[in-house]
Amino acid sequence: MNTDEPIGLLWLGDPHIDDNHCDWDALREHLDIINNYDGVYGCSLGDQQNNWVGRLGRLYGEQDTSHKTAWKLVEWLIQEMNPMILIGGNHDMWSGAGDPLKWIAESHTVFENWEARIALKFPNKRECKIFVAHDMAGHSQWNPLHAQTKTAKFRSHAHLYISGHKHNWALGQIELVEEERTAWLARARGYKYHDTYAFVKGFEQQKFGQAIMQVIDPTNPSEVSWVQCFADPQEGADYLQYRRSLRK
Repeated sequence: MNTDEPIGLLWLGDPHIDDNHCDWDALREHLDIINNYDGVYGCSLGDQQNNWVGRLGRLYGEQDTSHKTAWKLVEWLIQEMNPMILIGGNHDMWSGAGDPLKWIAESHTVFENWEARIALKFPNKRECKIFVAHDMAGHSQWNPLHAQTKTAKFRSHAHLYISGHKHNWALGQIELVEEERTAWLARARGYKYHDTYAFVKGFEQQKFGQAIMQVIDPTNPSEVSWVQCFADPQEGADYLQYRRSLRK
């Protein structure tokens, strides 16, 4: 980063933008936050579209958007989001080696399939480390953050562990005593409001947590609060503006 000003990363969960049940109201609201608030950067957790392949191609019969139109929507979404970090999910990776996302994304975007480990370095030498993945290893029907907890304890040193993929959301902050640090654990629900697969399997249909706002203030000396996360992106954007106002 080229400034010590507080910044916000708005982590958009799986859009599935061509799906009949994409929550366009929430998606547009969150894109507006990215484009209208100082210091907010868009980030994507993957699965920009359904991109059905193989035997799943039959599911195009259940949606009104064609494959051709879906790519136009994805291009629009990436341009509106202008992502700092773009993760390719399993639906994106089904495009193979010729994935158009590689050409749609701008040169300043960090683009990785499935997983990335990012260190945001500020001029004052503060580093915010992020472990982002479309999903992480591990599952518990009782704890939606089980995979993030497992990753935090055994795989990587980071201030945020975040994923999407499972179309549910949760958010929490923990202290890792032996490492003398705190970390945020997050999963974003995404924008596919009605999931037929989830419905027939009896999974809960959640309403909130489509995206997670991460606010980073590199000049805040507190190990507990210099990184904050919000399940309500608007609340996070307002908090970011407050932190930025303290610098004036």
